Order: sequence, then structure tokens, then C-alpha cells
Amino acid sequence: MERQWQTALDGMRKHGFEVVELETAEQVKEYLVQAIPAGSSVGVGGSVSVRDTDVLPALAENGCQVYSTWGAKKEDVPQIRENSRKATVYLSSANAVTKNGSLVFIDGNCNRVGAILDGPKTVYFVVSHSKWVDGGINTAVARIKQTACPLNARRIGLQTPCATTGFCKPDECEEGCMCSATVSLDRVPRGRMMTVLWVEETLGY
Repeated sequence: MERQWQTALDGMRKHGFEVVELETAEQVKEYLVQAIPAGSSVGVGGSVSVRDTDVLPALAENGCQVYSTWGAKKEDVPQIRENSRKATVYLSSANAVTKNGSLVFIDGNCNRVGAILDGPKTVYFVVSHSKWVDGGINTAVARIKQTACPLNARRIGLQTPCATTGFCKPDECEEGCMCSATVSLDRVPRGRMMTVLWVEETLGY
């Protein structure tokens, strides 16, 4: 029986993404340490999936300059985000993957989607099978708002409706809203190199 997400993998490859199929977070870590040259500058979106692999300390030990806001002082965050956008390599995840292989993101500050769309030439996406949806953009957005947004909002201490009730209520969501932009990345932009690390182990939200 064909894997349920095979159409997504085929679609990503057809539209310019390199797709590497892996089983565990440890394999992702090993792959990235080998693939990213020592001494590179590496920007990181606020990705729980990337952090779950524990790759950032390993890259730092390999001489890479890692720009991550995890644990950073609030006053340092804007400069870290700017450095991330100008780095050699960018690491991120996606909030959902459609049946045909589009990567879908919902962002609040939009630094992540900004870096993905017009930032480092080389981008690696760490994406768990759990983020695949059997549908298109509407199904992907529903998955994000029902699953990822509430968990992420609680993680960073927001008091949005999704954090407090578990349900998206856009008319009541004002300060701290995580849904400023919805982006569907359907193919690799010209002049960029993008690799999807498709992971069997459940990572992130």
C-alpha cells in the first residue's frame, strides 16, 4: 500500500525541493551536522521541531555561529532575528504540509516566513510526518489553528483565545495574535536551495 503522504513527497520533489527521508531526531541531527559546513552562520526560526533534534549545540561545537532566540534576552531578539535573516543557512519547520506537498506556515512576527521567502540561500526544513494533512490549504490552516497555535501560544505565555480556550476566535484575538500572516510555499524560489528533512518521529507541534 502506498504511503499516505507519498503524493506530498512527489510534489515537493517536482517543485524543486530536495527531500530526505529520515526516521529519528538523532538522524536529523547527524544529517545537518554533516551537511552544514563548519564555521557557517546559521539562523533558526522559533521551531520546536528543530530544538527537538538537539542540533543547535552540535552545530555550535562544529564552529558554526548559531542565531537563535531560545533563551535570549528580550532586548537582543531583534538583532538575532536580523542576523538570522542574513545567515548562510536557515533552519525551520513548517506548521503543516498539504496532500500535494505545499509547506504551510502561520506567523505572528513574520521573521520566520521573511527569512524563508527572502533570506539565506540554503534552507533546511525539519518536518515530522505528523504535520501532513489529507487536503489542501484550508485543511492545513485548520490543522495549524487547532493544533499548533494553541500549543505554541501556551508555550510562549500568550493570552490569546486559542491559548486559553483551545479554539481560534479571530474576532477576539488582538494583542499577541500569532496569525499575522499565512504563507503557502508551493515550490522553491529561484536561486534558493531548500531541503525538507521528512521525519517519521513526531517532532514539534
